Amino acid sequence: MKTPSLSCLFRALCALVLPGASPRALALPSASLLWRDGATLAIEGRGFPDETDSPYVRIPEKWKDAFPEGVWRNSRTSMGMCVRFVTSSAVVGIRWGAVALPPAHPQMAPGGQTGIDVYRRAPGGDWTHCRMATPDPKDRRGELLLNWKPGDECLVYLPMRIPNLASFEIGVAEGSSFDPPPPHAVAKPVVHYGTSIVHGARASRPGMAFPAIYSRLADVEVVNLGFPGLGRMELPMADLLAEIDAALYIVDCDWNMEVEMQQERYEPFVRRLRELKPATPILLCGGCTETGVARPQEVFAKGVYDKLKAEDPEKWANLHFLSGVGQLPVSSDATTDHIHPNDYGLAHMGPVYAEAVKHIIFANPNKENEP
Repeated sequence: MKTPSLSCLFRALCALVLPGASPRALALPSASLLWRDGATLAIEGRGFPDETDSPYVRIPEKWKDAFPEGVWRNSRTSMGMCVRFVTSSAVVGIRWGAVALPPAHPQMAPGGQTGIDVYRRAPGGDWTHCRMATPDPKDRRGELLLNWKPGDECLVYLPMRIPNLASFEIGVAEGSSFDPPPPHAVAKPVVHYGTSIVHGARASRPGMAFPAIYSRLADVEVVNLGFPGLGRMELPMADLLAEIDAALYIVDCDWNMEVEMQQERYEPFVRRLRELKPATPILLCGGCTETGVARPQEVFAKGVYDKLKAEDPEKWANLHFLSGVGQLPVSSDATTDHIHPNDYGLAHMGPVYAEAVKHIIFANPNKENEP
């Protein structure tokens, strides 16, 4: 695939980040809106919608003791979750509250920690960023009111790093419609398991996490199971992933594993996932790199991939590999610390993954995946 030029990427990034002529924030009394509790809405990005003790957490309690404590703690965030709807209202409101806010991070913008992020799409059009807002640190509550073009689709990303989100509401004018959105290109979600980079660690706002970007570009729902520092391929995690009926599983853990750990865990994990899901595509990923050179972890992972493909071409026909080389531009400006991509790097990664996801899913037609 041809690498985009720096100028092209800059223009694309501006389109992703800057509101431009998007709907403006309003100073209206929120009491004039009819508010819907988020718990009653169809929240996308939930792998276990009927099993969690809160609609805003990622893993059911039955898995609490199966992984390191940090995995469980991080699973209590709403990372990757979003709500889509179409309304005839000329105003859209969002309110949310937290029990506690995460501590400030020197390499993370407040919007990437606690922000709500809103996009709009006209019928037949593309997604356009509207507005991001963060809660008041004093009372841990946030409210955003936007003027809206009736009939446009609204996409609201929930906060990435607020633990145990206390409340989330959508408001529209009384008497206006509140309808389901158009279905995605495939009915089942993409399940993306991995590291802090998958989680969206340095994104300036939720919509800039690269799984959110490729979700919009490929028109797929994504269940984000990124765990900062803890994407380490414990065998029970393969069992957990297999409980989600997915169109595609993405395994993206290289940055959290040394080769010695990969030697112990990588192949058994992939074999276990294939045993549990014999027909579902699996995409193994090398860790993104700004150097243009594959990391040792990718070399090992590619060796496992090649071994399995040669072992039984039919059994492993739906096993795929995406190199970390090319996910980022060869530039020290693409990351915050030469590991975690910033918005510039994430804007480059999103289209790379979108193309890989579309190629795998649509090259493997499955009646069960049809919307």
